[in-house]
Amino acid sequence: MKLRQLRFLVAVYEERSFTAAARRAHATQSGLSMQIKELEERLGVRLFDRSSTGVTPTSAGEKLYKRATRILREVSAIQNDMEALSGEISGTVHAGMMPTFARAVLAPVLERFARQYPHVEVKVTEAYSAALSDEVASGRLDVAVVPAGPDIAGLRAEHLDTDVEVFVTSTKTARKHLEPVDLSTCEPLKLALPGPSNARRDKIDTYLKTYGVPIEKIMELDTMMATLDLVARSDWTTILPGCLCLPDIDRPNRKLHPIVRPPLAVDYILIEPVSQTQSPAAQLFTDEIRNQIRQNCAFCREKLGPAVIADP
Repeated sequence: MKLRQLRFLVAVYEERSFTAAARRAHATQSGLSMQIKELEERLGVRLFDRSSTGVTPTSAGEKLYKRATRILREVSAIQNDMEALSGEISGTVHAGMMPTFARAVLAPVLERFARQYPHVEVKVTEAYSAALSDEVASGRLDVAVVPAGPDIAGLRAEHLDTDVEVFVTSTKTARKHLEPVDLSTCEPLKLALPGPSNARRDKIDTYLKTYGVPIEKIMELDTMMATLDLVARSDWTTILPGCLCLPDIDRPNRKLHPIVRPPLAVDYILIEPVSQTQSPAAQLFTDEIRNQIRQNCAFCREKLGPAVIADP
């Protein structure tokens, strides 16, 4: 049994496609298929059922996938341990950040990290959760921070912290900046929200429906800068994570309103490939991101958390 065969098996299992697995593993489809077939013959079991609609792992394939990810993760850990013995931290870190952190969290982390580890090259991809999850699962990113959502094959997740969602309007509205709001009592809202592939969207939709929030229109915008600009210049509103709104707390270009009755929260998770460990450089960068996010979330809960509106 070869490590390459285990890597191919993991790719096929997670992609559910020989074509996609070959593309991910930078191999030819015929070569990958031959390696999987050789592995099946060596073990004397069928690992995948093939059909015109895709690939489905057998019970043997399920068991071997779990063991293969543990083996590959241990191999990765050995390689990283040996790298750490060299003393100097170097290499490249590929990290993914959603716009929430690209706007208000990332810059101080990058400034500190570049000063402390000048021989590490950091590459950051900004995208929404679905795209970042795909990039991490495929191995193109070492790590990413996304809102909590359904489990995805090929990913390990660590809960980082809980942030508050905030109702955001232009500065022209009558409600005072930082005044709490019960969305169910508002006039019908024109809301700019992320599309269905964003992990926050399902939770927001459920909240709006459950608590009878009146809606006039919804515009789907998977671009944070356009959303912020639209809200600042019009009567469109939005719901954003507190960490993204930090620059507007003291010098508002938009008004922020804590959501009450009940509050709406968002959990952040750190995701990484299930079959590999982070390099020493990636671990250090992740530590910086983790600490900054927890610091910012604590500040947001204090400044933008759910204030209690007294009943009349």
